[in-house]
Amino acid sequence: MLNDAIEIRELKDSDDATVRYEVYDSDTGTSLGVYDNYEDAQYEVESMKSSNRNVWDDAKEADPGVD
Repeated sequence: MLNDAIEIRELKDSDDATVRYEVYDSDTGTSLGVYDNYEDAQYEVESMKSSNRNVWDDAKEADPGVD
């Protein structure tokens, strides 16, 4: 996942005026989550970027998984 490829897109429901926010990876074309407010979406983006920085800096991975 490229940090520059992570973006927040605004989603509008045509039935009503509800706006939601999608965290989207434009490099892979994958949705990474949909949030009810911009602040939650922004927090998720920053969390993902922070996790990547820790991996790149050879620090302990913030979100370890099965390799």
